[in-house]
Amino acid sequence: MEYKIGIDKQGRVVIPAPIREAIGLTAGSKAVIKLNGARIVMELIDEDLERKVAEWRKLALKLQAEPFTEDIEDSWKWISREYAERKLGLR
Repeated sequence: MEYKIGIDKQGRVVIPAPIREAIGLTAGSKAVIKLNGARIVMELIDEDLERKVAEWRKLALKLQAEPFTEDIEDSWKWISREYAERKLGLR
């Protein structure tokens, strides 16, 4: 998408609606703006990130995964090509 836009006396720009919709930019959204050479880069800030991380942590802890404690033979590394293709659904 490419649009030609104007800049007012205060340096404000209007981001066209199709771009705002495509990236989920709504009233009250927060963003970081950076200068990259001659380009202006704007990235939305996901303010819900802490909640999402907390949910992920809770889910991961709920799995109660145990680390491997047994010795594993090296023979598993040398499986046949036919066996690997079958397991991957290629045969």
